[in-house]
Order: sequence, then structure tokens, then C-alpha cells
Amino acid sequence: MTMKTKFLTIIILLIPLFYCCEKTDSSINIDSILDTKWTLSKIINNETGEIEKFPEQFDKFYVVFKSNGDIELLGFCNFSYGDYELINTDSLRINNIGPSTLMYCLPDLRMDWELIFATNFPNSKTYTIDNNKLTVNCDSEYDLAFNYVENSDLKQGKVLFCTNSPIINCPSEIEISINDKIIDTLTAGSVYNNTDCQCEDTLNIGLAVDLNTGKYSYNANEINCIATNTVNSWTGDFTVIEDSCAIIFLDIIKE
Repeated sequence: MTMKTKFLTIIILLIPLFYCCEKTDSSINIDSILDTKWTLSKIINNETGEIEKFPEQFDKFYVVFKSNGDIELLGFCNFSYGDYELINTDSLRINNIGPSTLMYCLPDLRMDWELIFATNFPNSKTYTIDNNKLTVNCDSEYDLAFNYVENSDLKQGKVLFCTNSPIINCPSEIEISINDKIIDTLTAGSVYNNTDCQCEDTLNIGLAVDLNTGKYSYNANEINCIATNTVNSWTGDFTVIEDSCAIIFLDIIKE
């Protein structure tokens, strides 16, 4: 065998190794939704079969199926949590999709997509995973299709925003943003009940938010009663530690 022939033989033998080492989405072989993160990619009309893609100009909607049965919703305007059950190998039951706010969100088209998701997802019956594409079959107008993002065994903690009791005597609203994104509005009706995460002497008035572990910044602005308060905006940073509660007290000082 000539030197040239030996060289070509080595190259031919090495080619399959290169292909085996190349990482692709299909090589991940997702066969369960447990501890996985997905992004909504399409809606499928069950009457007409028409398929509509999620608008590329909008931030994505993410769904995380945690192994404890909780669902985390990321990127939505009004929804942030839920829970689910896997009845057998392909049956999916959504028990609850919870709104964190009741805001009207712009633009209108993004709000339309969020409402389609929130209306149809709780009607889930079965799901299929094919080539790392998740299709949730719903007993309603639309089926929902998702693209795989990552395995997501998320570590989480909580942040609790609270303020002093004079908020009860004033139609005050404090709009709270985390990392420059509005998450909710703290009002006199924002009542929480968690013995492991609470502010003292606030009559359980507060806004609790579940977050992945990490560092965050917040911005809070009072949007009513500004004329009677000497402090009406707050900013700062906080860190979320696994299974812990970070408390942020927004101190309203009256004139």
C-alpha cells in the first residue's frame, strides 16, 4: 500500500468520527417534558388545519415544565405560573394557569397570541415530541407547537415587595419592574400568605414573585398619591438564593 493510499484510508475512517462528535439538536433526543424549557413556535387551527407561526418581531413565550409538577411561564405579559400532570406516556393535563397581572398589553397582536395560549393550553389532552418539537394537542380551537430550548432543572427563590400600611388609606399603586420589565402593580389588594416569606407590620400586603437564582435590579414607581408622599420611587439590586426569600421594603413617607 502506497503512502497516498494509507493517507486516504485514514481520512475515510476518521470521517464518521467527526460526524459522531458533532452536536445537533436531534442528538439530544428529548423524549420527556420533565425539566425542559420550550418556546411557543406555532398555533394550529383544529378546524381548518391552518398553521400560523409566532411573530418574529416579538420576544418569545417560554414554558418550563418542572419535575415537581409546576409550570413556569416566561416572557408573557399576564401569566407566570401553572401546574400540570402527566397521566400516562402521552396524556398532559394542565390544572392551572395563573395570571400575575391583569394588564392590557401592547401591541395588540402580542396580546392576541397570549390570549390564544391562555385559552387553549388549559385544554391540553395529549402531547407528542418529534425531532425535539413539542406539539400539545388541545380539546379546543388550537393546538400549540413548541421548539425545544434546553433541559432546565431550575433553582429558584422568591422576592417579596412590600410597603407600609398607609397604602390602605390611599388608592396608591406601585408599579414594579425587575430588570427593566414591568412585572406587576402593588396595591392595597395585593395580599400574600406565606409564613416563610413575609414583611412584619404590613398586614400581609405585598407582592411575591418566584425567580431563578441570580442577581437582579428593580425599579418601583408610585402612580397615585404622589402629591402626599415625600418618597414615590425606589430602585436597587437584590440577589435570589435557592429556596430563600429576598425582602424589599418600599417605605412610603408621608408629608
